[in-house]
Amino acid sequence: MYVLKPISLILLTTISFTGCHHKNDVAYTSSDTWRPSYYVSIDGLWRCTPETSLKFPNGSLEPVIKISGAIYRNLTVQGCFLWDSRYYDEWELSDIQFDDSTNQLTVIDGNGNKYAGVVDENMRTIIGYVYSNDPNNSVPEDKLDFIRADSIHATRLFMPRIPDLNGSIKYVYHQPEQNEDGWQSAPIFQFTTDSAAIYDLMSRLIRQDYGHLESLIIIKDGRLILEEYFYGYDRSQIHNIHSCTKSITSLLLGIALEGHDSMNVDQSIFTFLPQYDSLKTEENEQITLKHILTMTAGFLEEEDLEEHETDDLFQYILSLPLVSKPGEKFKYSNDCSNLLGGIIYSLEGKQVDAYAEENLFGPLGISHYYWESENGVPHCHSDLHLLPRDIAKIGLLVLNDGKWRNRQVVPKKWIYESTKPHVQESIYYDYGYHWWHRSKENMPWWERSDMGTRDEKDKIIALGYGGQYIVIIRDLNMVVVTTASDYGNGRKARSKIPMVVEEIIPIFLEI
Repeated sequence: MYVLKPISLILLTTISFTGCHHKNDVAYTSSDTWRPSYYVSIDGLWRCTPETSLKFPNGSLEPVIKISGAIYRNLTVQGCFLWDSRYYDEWELSDIQFDDSTNQLTVIDGNGNKYAGVVDENMRTIIGYVYSNDPNNSVPEDKLDFIRADSIHATRLFMPRIPDLNGSIKYVYHQPEQNEDGWQSAPIFQFTTDSAAIYDLMSRLIRQDYGHLESLIIIKDGRLILEEYFYGYDRSQIHNIHSCTKSITSLLLGIALEGHDSMNVDQSIFTFLPQYDSLKTEENEQITLKHILTMTAGFLEEEDLEEHETDDLFQYILSLPLVSKPGEKFKYSNDCSNLLGGIIYSLEGKQVDAYAEENLFGPLGISHYYWESENGVPHCHSDLHLLPRDIAKIGLLVLNDGKWRNRQVVPKKWIYESTKPHVQESIYYDYGYHWWHRSKENMPWWERSDMGTRDEKDKIIALGYGGQYIVIIRDLNMVVVTTASDYGNGRKARSKIPMVVEEIIPIFLEI
C-alpha cells in the first residue's frame, strides 16, 4: 500500500547516470546517441489516475510525483499526496532510476517499497505497480498508474519559494505593504535587533522544518511587522481556517448574549433553544451553555457530522445520548460548536454568517470570505475561509479586549471569560469558551523543550486542522497567525506552537 509514514522533510535524492552533453541545439549521451532538442523527457509532474487512487468514503488520496533532470541524466524525484485535489501530505521518495531504452521507471520510497512502471513512448502515461519491501513477497500490492499533471502548479506542492537561476533561495525581509484593509505596518527591526534570528527562522521555514506552511503573519504593538507567503500563496487568497471557526463562533455568541441580560452561561441549553423542549430528558436538561462552550456536555460524539442526513441538525444533536455527566469530562466536540450556531439563530433570528457580517466582519472591515454551509446552515465547527490578514484581525481584536479602532465589537467581559482556562483539555492545553490556553504550567511535547530555562509565555490560541493557528501573547502585545496544509501529518501541524515558543518569541524578548 502506498500511503506511507510522513517524514519531516521532502528528500531529494540524486542518482547519477551516464553523462549527457550538449552541442548547439541537440543533446547526445556519452554513447553518442543523438537526440534532437525537442526530445520529450520524463521531466515534470505526474498524477495518479482516478482509477488507481485510494478511495475512502469521504474522498480519495492521490499520489503525485515530480521528476527533474532527465535531460541531463541526473534524476531527482519528489512526492506528495493530494486529498481531493489539495495538498495533504508528503510522500517520502528516496531513489529513482529510468532506463530510456526500455522506458522502465523505478522509484523507491523511504520505507524501501518499490514502484515499477513503464512509460509510454510519448511520455504521457506510466503504467505500473507498487511492491512491498518484503523480500519474500514478489507479488505487487497495488496497481498505480500516472498521467501528466499539466493543470497542477508545482509551486503549490513542492516549492516554498521559487529559486533563482542558480537554484538558490535568498530571503530578503520587506516591511508589509500598507493598503486599505485597515492595517498599519512597521519594520520588524523597530521591535528587535536580532536580524540573524529572523533570517534563520525564514531559512527553517523554507526548509520546511515547520511543515507545509503557507502564510506567516506577526502583529506587534498593533502593527503588521511580518507577512510572508509560501507555495504560491499570497495575501489575496482566502484559506480554510478549519476549527479556528469554533473560536470565532464563540466571539459571535458573546456579542449576541450582550443583548439578552436575562440569560447567562449557567442556564440550561433549553433556555436558549425552547423550540426543542420536547427533546428534554432528565439527563440532557442538566447541560448548560457553559458545558457547551467548554465541550463538557457529554454528548456521544460521532465522526463526520456532515455525513448525517437530517433536516434539523440541532434536533439531531440534542437527541444524542450522553456518555458522561454534563461538566464531568472534556471531549472535543463538533456538536457543541454547531449548537452555538443554533443558539445564535434562536437569539437573533439570523444564521451565524449573516450575524457575523453585521456584527463582527463588518466592523473589522472583513469583506472577502466564504463560510461553508449545509442545507442553509453554516458549519460552526469548521470551514470558514478568510484572508490571512483578516485572520490576524481576529487575533488583534482579542488581544485588545474586544476593541477594534476604539469600537467595542465584542464585550470585554466576554473576552476575559472566554479566553481564560476553565477545564483541562490535556497536560498540553487548557480550554476556555472555544479558545485554547497554554502556559508554562502545561507540558511541552516537542523535542527541544529541555533547552535552557523554560519560561513559556501564556498564550491564547485558536487552532484548526492542518496547522491553522491564531496565537495571542498578551505579555508581548503580539499576535502570530499561520495557515498551512499539514493535513496528513499531525506532528507537523502541531509544530506551529514550538515555532512560536522557541523561534518567534525569543526574537522580541530583548532589544
